[in-house]
Amino acid sequence: MLRRTLLANFVGQMVTALLGIVMVPIYVHHLGVEAYGLIAINAVVLAWVLVLDFGLSPTLCRELGSLRAGTGSKAEVGLLLESLEKLILGTSAILFVLSIVIAPYFAERWLNASTLPPSVIRTAFVLMMLTAIARWLGALYRGGVVGIDRQVALNGIVITFAVIRTVLVVPIIMIWPRIEFFFVWQLLAIVVEAIAMRMLLGRTIDIPFVSTRFSWKVLSSRAKLSLSIALATVIWACTTQIDKIALSKILPLADFAVFSLATLLASGILLLANPIQQAFIPRLTTETFGGGEKIREMYALATELTSLAVIPVAAVFICAPEAVLRFWSASAPLSPEALRTMQCYAAGNAFSAIASLAFIVQYAKGDLSLHLKGNIGFLMLYAPAVLFGGIHLGAVGAAYAWAAMNFLLLFGWVAIVHRKFIPGINSSWYWGLAARIAALTPVGLLLSLADLTNCSRIGLFFVLSGAWLAMAALTIAVSPIIQRKARHLAGRLVFN
Repeated sequence: MLRRTLLANFVGQMVTALLGIVMVPIYVHHLGVEAYGLIAINAVVLAWVLVLDFGLSPTLCRELGSLRAGTGSKAEVGLLLESLEKLILGTSAILFVLSIVIAPYFAERWLNASTLPPSVIRTAFVLMMLTAIARWLGALYRGGVVGIDRQVALNGIVITFAVIRTVLVVPIIMIWPRIEFFFVWQLLAIVVEAIAMRMLLGRTIDIPFVSTRFSWKVLSSRAKLSLSIALATVIWACTTQIDKIALSKILPLADFAVFSLATLLASGILLLANPIQQAFIPRLTTETFGGGEKIREMYALATELTSLAVIPVAAVFICAPEAVLRFWSASAPLSPEALRTMQCYAAGNAFSAIASLAFIVQYAKGDLSLHLKGNIGFLMLYAPAVLFGGIHLGAVGAAYAWAAMNFLLLFGWVAIVHRKFIPGINSSWYWGLAARIAALTPVGLLLSLADLTNCSRIGLFFVLSGAWLAMAALTIAVSPIIQRKARHLAGRLVFN
């Protein structure tokens, strides 16, 4: 079951990530660079859905995990879902009104646009907020579907609507090359996607699609965990988005679009880690409710799988940034600033993806006190660093700050988390991580020294994919749990 879930999650994440990356040059071609700057800002707004969520989705996911473990009540979980829906819809109405009020300031004072008229930006901003509201409901239902471990079906829905959002929008913007039409299409697709996930969740736990039930008592009984997750999410959203918010004000909109293009590819590294975490969260939660004897083993496996997913890709980005950008798009920005920005964000995202595994253990145990302290400390150091770097060095300064802070997070704070929740694991865990990084270093050095200036895009594909495969093989060679699982799977296939 775990293998099916991991495979489904990887396919879902890879398809959505690749579509999001591959389609960007087409959007820029038909809508223009400044319009893509608005699309990049919309990605920031959607990220703040995590803040709007107030920890509701993870709380629902954990409650459904207890239902799978046999310790929860289906009736109470159903009432919790229906109450959360009413709470979100009521809050969303207020946010919609606020977006109409704030839109003129956003269009005329915040952004430094030179070609897009303020009226277009105002309309786009309101559509962004409506999209974020629809995504908020979708995030709640997604958390519920993960909690009931219907992740294969969930990924089927995710892939279908990723194609609808990213590919089927192209004929729309070819006929009507206006950013407003792009956002209207996104809104419609996200609304229907949320409805599909709600129907899947409702059928599984026997909840009607429309109901009038609401209970403050059920909500308040989960308030402590929800608020802990909410505070951690607010801090983390501030941490991951403060660079984009600051640079959207500091940089001209066209330069901000270039920064977004450079960081978009690097963000794929985090997307590679998400399927692994999503697969392990319900299992670690169920294991915690059942006694927790296998948590150490499951955490070690999750670490090796995450390292295999993110380290080779990050190494390719760091060692051959120009080749990666040229392969992605012939019109991609190749300035030294864009290349260094992508390198730093690739390294920082790899550190962040591995460090975030410490969160799922704390979440499974229902104790986020240390996680909150770590996030607060991270934000207190990172916010001034990114502002200073952004003001004095622009996008590159913000990139340096991101890489440095995530290095400290992985090699400093995670060790403290381990000592509390998985005592005695630090030595073997960090030695294993160091071995996986060292193993692929020779291939990375060869790739960085190779002259790929005159290489065609087909040639770049073979060089980059070959380097990635070699690095992945070397990572597996120093990952004993993955080797053991692979031998066991091979043995079953041979004997069957």
